[in-house]
Amino acid sequence: MAQLNGVNGSPPNTLTILGCGNLGSAILFGLLASSIEEKPKSVSNGVGLNESDDENTGDHEDIQKPYRILACVRTEQSADGLRKQLATFEHALSVNVIQGDNVRAVQAADTVLLGCQPQDLESCLGAPGMKGALREKLLISILAGVTIPQIEQVLARGETTRTAKTNGAATMAANDRTTSIVRAMPNTASFVRASTTVITACSIASPSALRLVDWLFTCIGTVTHITAAQFDACTALCGSTPAFFALFIESLLDGAVALGLKRSEAQVMAAQTMKGAAELILAGEHPEMVKEKVATPGGSTIQGLLELERKALRGNVADALVRCTAAASILGSKQA
Repeated sequence: MAQLNGVNGSPPNTLTILGCGNLGSAILFGLLASSIEEKPKSVSNGVGLNESDDENTGDHEDIQKPYRILACVRTEQSADGLRKQLATFEHALSVNVIQGDNVRAVQAADTVLLGCQPQDLESCLGAPGMKGALREKLLISILAGVTIPQIEQVLARGETTRTAKTNGAATMAANDRTTSIVRAMPNTASFVRASTTVITACSIASPSALRLVDWLFTCIGTVTHITAAQFDACTALCGSTPAFFALFIESLLDGAVALGLKRSEAQVMAAQTMKGAAELILAGEHPEMVKEKVATPGGSTIQGLLELERKALRGNVADALVRCTAAASILGSKQA
């Protein structure tokens, strides 16, 4: 087990990441990259209005920024692989890789990022001592389909079960809420600090806790605050669509290769073109106007667009998002 105390025995502000899979690792390395040159992005209130950087993403004296990260994994193979990645990655934070000792890592933390698989929620948070380790701390969940009430129930259920076994009676009520829980859904573009993260929080989360969450995720992209009811749709729209976009680019590459272009060169051209179109829309251009400006009368673009419409691209993409949302809504039920 790595030494968990800081300088002179006093622990530094610590973020513990429980689970460093694809998304957890992307967030980890995005935060490490931001430690070299911090450029926070904007925070949106969920209705399309970006609040000022000075107000939300600047330096706040009351934000206890983490200077140490404890990255928790289950297997020795995962630990070795993560250490090798860290050894070649420039950053300005202290990072320890912890294998198979989640409770101690949480005990040493100020803030905990929950990044296990949704079906592992019970085993992760129900571990002996985890409830106590999380008491009075901030827990940020990035589990798709798992709601804040579900997390609260797991914590309460685990404590109640252990109390009943010890004392013969359950004295820990399900509404004993001592852990501030925030639900967030970033995406794998966190690795390159280009994530889109949506956030919702429990009622006891303090303003200072929410400012810390905003700071963490603006280090790796943009942040939008939403309601709990919108979360599954936003999980699909923000968390899943990078795969949709990748599939679209792959399709363009196949066409480009069929036309005689090298795949490697076509990939750069297609990705940059998609990025450019996205930048236009982010700058305020309506998607319809982006399309109209390219599809000139009698030109080649309109012929391609008509073919896409004949193949029902618009309806198929919309249906895919709806089905993705439905699947996200039941992910949490699989952990029960």
